[in-house]
Amino acid sequence: MGAITLTHEPLDLPFRSAWTISRGTRTAAHNVLVRLRWQAPDGRTYEGLGEAAPYGFYGEQRGTVEACLDEFAPLLGDDPFAIQTVMQRLEAHLRHNTAAKAAVDLALHDLAGKVAGRPLWQLWGLDPSRTPVTSFSIGLDEPEAMASKAREAAAFPILKIKLGTARDLEIMAAIHAAVPGHRLVVDANAAWTPKQALRRIAALQDYPIDFVEQPVAASDLDGLRYVRERSPFPIIADESCATEEDVARLAGCVDGVNVKLMKCGGLYRAKLVIAAARALHLQVMCGCLIESALAITAAAHLGPLLDYADLDGNLHLASDPFTGVRCEAGRLTLPDGPGLGVVERS
Repeated sequence: MGAITLTHEPLDLPFRSAWTISRGTRTAAHNVLVRLRWQAPDGRTYEGLGEAAPYGFYGEQRGTVEACLDEFAPLLGDDPFAIQTVMQRLEAHLRHNTAAKAAVDLALHDLAGKVAGRPLWQLWGLDPSRTPVTSFSIGLDEPEAMASKAREAAAFPILKIKLGTARDLEIMAAIHAAVPGHRLVVDANAAWTPKQALRRIAALQDYPIDFVEQPVAASDLDGLRYVRERSPFPIIADESCATEEDVARLAGCVDGVNVKLMKCGGLYRAKLVIAAARALHLQVMCGCLIESALAITAAAHLGPLLDYADLDGNLHLASDPFTGVRCEAGRLTLPDGPGLGVVERS
């Protein structure tokens, strides 16, 4: 068998409009596309695709991803099915840098599925019809503008509302008036203190809120516990939970965790996070950064294992260079093609 080879290239993804959360504003994602190629003994060549979405909050940027990928290239071996071995090899070689590892992981899963001629969800023995609907996120803006965006996204039954400003209550009132029948998720992106969080939550307790995501600082586990013990809504950890190693210390502090491929290092590690959460009776959601359909489709293959999905990152792009998972009124339909089932637009 031939050795697996790795190449990478920039993947610039302009947004449809500026994207703002409590930490700042962006207008484009500067991601990285990975291609893994392998020649089978019969001479056929297969290509697996992966994507890294580096994010400064997690200590990565495009340059660090590219440097890591160059180091990872000689470590891939010659077996497209040896995903566990390869990912453990990368982890032993270099800690952290999870977006870079995620890109390799996604490409390996895509490659293995293509060699097998089966979609990834089928190789895992999952039922794609059990994938929960995805929420659609409304980024921070003036209350009236956020309400207008909520109306535009009214086909989605669940809207995720970014908060973390002095106008949080105005925002929620405007959105609820705009889409009064919708389920809502509140995400402060760690912007509140514990006492602020409880005041905000108390003021919002009559709204149809499914849960509150990351109300306090990522490192403030005591604050998370304090809020969870007093909140009428479930509390989900996002920034506080990156890998399976974080899950045990969050038990008792939150009701669930948000798994993201770019935080944990890809699909292999994501399944470990999910298993750890289930063992501790925690709910599981899968979220994303602003990514193309390549990474979103990869995450969507975890859908049947989830309670909640927040996989709308590609829907905020001005254009998407890939097709994959379909989203209709929040309902995610996984592709039937081999591997991730993602197709690169010409």
